[in-house]
Amino acid sequence: MVGSFTTCSGEWPLTDADPGPLPRPSLRLTGVFVLVVVVGLVIGWIVRSGPAETADIGQPAPDFTVELIEGGEFTLSESRGQAVVVNLWASWCGPCREEIPDISAFAEANPGVQVIGVAVRDTEQSSRQFAAEMSPSYPLAFGTQAVEDAYPNFGLPATYIIDESGMVTEIFNGIVDEGILGAFFS
Repeated sequence: MVGSFTTCSGEWPLTDADPGPLPRPSLRLTGVFVLVVVVGLVIGWIVRSGPAETADIGQPAPDFTVELIEGGEFTLSESRGQAVVVNLWASWCGPCREEIPDISAFAEANPGVQVIGVAVRDTEQSSRQFAAEMSPSYPLAFGTQAVEDAYPNFGLPATYIIDESGMVTEIFNGIVDEGILGAFFS
């Protein structure tokens, strides 16, 4: 023995003895791990390679159909030839409540622009109560997972401006007011 090394749990003897080779990692285990990762990536690529469209500035707005809270449906493609404001909201969202009066004023002052509010991440009952309480001058609808996937956001509210040709011209993450909206349509 050459000496010792003291630790909290006692002495540990130091020796000149050769500890021997380190254990070799199993190449078979590494190969299985790599194979599982590759298969997972391929499956993910196949699943995501469908016709998933996402709204982006300068790109065509993905079409969607939603059920209106007051009855009926709204289909974005039926609004071609008319500018559209798509506002994503939820009943639990304080800023959403704050912007509704301004969006309503904009909708009333700009009858040539289709304004639609789409509830996302919300329950049907809460959305109905919100609609009754806020009574906006434009239609509100129940969102779907397809709408949420096609119109991503960094939080609510989120507003998409779509021009007459169906192209997304602006995306707002946060509160919009009558002035902000009006600047796009003056």
